[in-house]
This record gives sequence, C-alpha cells and structure tokens, in this order.
Amino acid sequence: MSIDRISLGSKLIRCRKNLDLETSDVSKRIGLSSERLDEIEKGIKEPTGDEILIFADFYKQDYKYFISNEKLSASEQVEILYRKFGDDFLKEDRWAIQEFIFLCENEQDILSHLGYKKLSFDAPKYSNIYKTQGAETAEKLRYFLGYKDDELYSDLYSEFRKIGLHIFRRKLNNSKISGLFIKHPVAGKCILINYDDDTYRQNFTLTHEVCHALLDDEFEFNVSFISDNSYREIRANNFASSFLIPKSYIEKIKTITWSDELVLSIANQLKVNVQTLLIVLKSNNCINQNQYDKFIALKIPRKSKDDYELKDTSPTILLSKKILLERGLSTFYVRKCHEAYINGYISSGKLAENLLVDESELPFILDLFKLKLDYEH
Repeated sequence: MSIDRISLGSKLIRCRKNLDLETSDVSKRIGLSSERLDEIEKGIKEPTGDEILIFADFYKQDYKYFISNEKLSASEQVEILYRKFGDDFLKEDRWAIQEFIFLCENEQDILSHLGYKKLSFDAPKYSNIYKTQGAETAEKLRYFLGYKDDELYSDLYSEFRKIGLHIFRRKLNNSKISGLFIKHPVAGKCILINYDDDTYRQNFTLTHEVCHALLDDEFEFNVSFISDNSYREIRANNFASSFLIPKSYIEKIKTITWSDELVLSIANQLKVNVQTLLIVLKSNNCINQNQYDKFIALKIPRKSKDDYELKDTSPTILLSKKILLERGLSTFYVRKCHEAYINGYISSGKLAENLLVDESELPFILDLFKLKLDYEH
C-alpha cells in the first residue's frame, strides 16, 4: 500500500507540535537524524515500516493513523485545544494529556474486544443554560443508576464508567487546571482528573466533568479552570454538588445542630471538602451566614481522605498503587487489559504497551493487582 507522504508528514508535525517539541528534541529521543526527520515531515522521503512504528510508539498513536486516511485520532482536537489554551499547558502536561488519550483509545479497544456493555443514559437536552439544570440532571442520573433516597456511593469512578465514560487521573503541573473533557473521535467521552489535587477535590472535579460529558457534548473538549465562573462551569458545579450531596440526604440532615466535629464527620462521610458541604448547606437554609463563616476554616487532613479507587489496598503496596494511579493506571483499566490478554485478544507486548511499561516490568505491575502472566499463552 502506498503512503500519502504529505498527509503523513502533516500528522507527524501536528503530533510533534502538540507536545511542544522541536525536530532536534524528537531526533535525540528516537535516534533518528534531524535531517531524516525533516525530510519525512516535509513529505520528501517515505519512512520505513520500522520508522513508522518508532513514531507510533513515541507519539503514543496507533501506527495505522500515520499510514491511513481512514484511521481517526484525537490529535486534531488536541491541536485546537493548545491553540486556545497553549500557554496553560507545559510540556510535562502535554505529555500527560497525550498518554491520557492513548489510554482512552486502549480502553475503548479492550472493552470492544471484551463485549463490555455500557448503560445508555439519555441526558436531558436544554436549549439555554441555567444553573438548576445541573441539579435536575444529577437527580435523573442518580435514579437511572438505581440509587434510592439518601443512599450514598461506594465508588464514584465505577458508577460513571457504567455509562461509558473513560476516566483517568494524571498529575498536572498547572494547579489552575482541575480537569479536562475530550470527545474522542473513536473512544468517545473521555475525562481527565488532575491527580495533584487532594482526593476530595478530585471527586468534585470528576463529577463536574461528567456534567460536561452529559450536557456539553456538542463541544470537542472542555478545560475546567478552578477560577472559571462561566455559565457552563456554574451548571457543572451545581451538578457536582447535587450528585455528591443529593437532595434526599440534605432533607435527612436539615434539623441537625451543627458543630465542628459534625461538619468534619459528614464531609468525610460524603467524601467532599468542607467548603462544598457548607455551600450546599447554606443554599438549602440548613445553616446561616454566621455558621458558614465559622465552619469554613475547618479542614479535613489530606491523609485522612479516602480514595474510592484505593479502598482496601494493603498499606505495603499503597504507595506503588498511588504512583500507578498518578499515571492513569486504575484497577479497572489494568484488570480489563489483563482480561483481554488472558482471552487472547492482545499479546504480552501489547499488554505492556497499554500499561506504559517495558515487558520486563509486567510481572511487578500485575502482581500489585494480584494478576499473573500466562506463560503458556
């Protein structure tokens, strides 16, 4: 099959610029001369098969994207994202986002192989944007997921994955960015959470981004900045607070006599920060302004905040699991990749690639999840 050298070169340039790299940077990292790389990017020379695989591995892309006009990629959306917000994304964050997109593509491919069935939630359609739409949608989603009255969640991440959302966490250096939603042309709706935030802030960000995925999916992407007070962000905040602290739960605690200890206890039970709880309580007339001002100084120690995805993790492997989560490797993702490997859909080499490690590191990674390689596979 002949390769469209001009199209291939344009794709390589886009991938390189999305990562804020010069040709000299790429040359050093992949062991290809700058002259050769420049000729391939300009469409003067055609790359060898091995070179295409090197590019695919380096840029975290399916090699078919480079050689076919039919294979889609999220690189176009990312290019527009950086044109709009380029100054807010350092090189390290661009790498994190590229790996996030790579993980989303892998997860979609794996779930397709495994015949994973998502639940189809039909989000309401609104012609105009109002804050209250967030609460309305949150209540509908709770009911759809089968939650009754004041019942709380055992794992937010699992609940949102049920409706087909790809959710990953990565540490971002820009503390102003709490989360990101991208509508991937192949993987679908993808959510990135800044793992550098404290755990309860991540819970809020996750739920906030879910609102964007449900109500703002006409857009290719959305970046949530902590200080953004646009109408869509306000609606997403309303969705998040309403989903995390449902109306039925508020009714249950409405007549409570509040104290420092009780505020901290209930915030911890809900897995939200004190400020989130107080805003909801005040807006529902459970506390007054004086009480709000008194309690707002309360803080739950960061080490006391439970992580949904690290529940029941042994203290001996907790740090290792946290490091993996920081790179996007959730238990759900790792187990699904391993399941695809055991069922013969992917090789051990592809399993290692999916988990962002060398094949020699696979046994250690899998052991953290009580999984093994099948040496007769």
